[in-house]
Amino acid sequence: MRLEILQNERLRLTVAPGLGASVVGLELHQAGFWLPILRPTSPAALAQNCSPETSSYVLAPYSNRIREGRFRFAGKTYQLRPNWVDGRQTIHGEVHGRPWSAQRLDGHNLHCTFDASGLQDLNFPFPFRVEVAYRLQGESLEISTTLVNVGTEPMPAGFGHHPYFMRRLGLSDEARLSFEAQGVYLTDASRLPTRPAQAIPPEFDFSRARPLGATQLDHVFAGWKGRLQLDWPGSGWQMALEADPIFSHLVVFTAPDGSVALEPVTHATDGFNLLSQGWSDTGVRVLEPGQGIEGTVWMTFTPPSNGSIEP
Repeated sequence: MRLEILQNERLRLTVAPGLGASVVGLELHQAGFWLPILRPTSPAALAQNCSPETSSYVLAPYSNRIREGRFRFAGKTYQLRPNWVDGRQTIHGEVHGRPWSAQRLDGHNLHCTFDASGLQDLNFPFPFRVEVAYRLQGESLEISTTLVNVGTEPMPAGFGHHPYFMRRLGLSDEARLSFEAQGVYLTDASRLPTRPAQAIPPEFDFSRARPLGATQLDHVFAGWKGRLQLDWPGSGWQMALEADPIFSHLVVFTAPDGSVALEPVTHATDGFNLLSQGWSDTGVRVLEPGQGIEGTVWMTFTPPSNGSIEP
């Protein structure tokens, strides 16, 4: 599989255009070695075209789950094919396992495109186009996303990104996470919202920096303020993730492999159905033919003040 590598003195980003334009590695350069900041993608995941096991992947034209793959929009019911291991849910959009076209602009910029027009096996009732641009600039990674309705009817839409962060860097202590949001969706056994966003309970409150510890999360936070921070005590490294206001929701998922997914997304889980049920502030957009939405995420890494870290 062809990989595209963007690299500067501080960051190295590896992208697989043929596997959903997924990120298969993001590393920091420190003291002569490359330190994974996102969980590394295994050779087996690449060989098996398994995008959910990459370092980060694109979620479009919707993010997270649709209950049993069925949703209502504009008075019609649409049934999608299940695409998850439980054989019931449809999850994480329609682009992360598909080949994209890619144009390398230079050593620091990569532009990727997926056009669903005319695809016979598209698991979504409306055609669309997605563009993702990756850019390295100093100690920052910028990811810009555009989603366009290329069909002849209005369509419900949204997008997001699914990066898995390392909870430890080298010999550092566990990362401390902080972010602010207005509420959290509590879920049923299918991890789908059962009522509008509620006040954040203490165990899910990260308004002050603290380790995840034993907290188990697979939740969507509403009214996210568009910024989060990860600090790795003992390493000196910090990361600030900032996002445009269109990313009004944040998913936090403590993965079984020990990483943590911090996912900036535009709408709530099962947002299409929640919108049809009259829920407010779902974040779902309705795009008219030819209309698009766009948003950018920035990850900025602040190095240790003494310039050193234990590998």
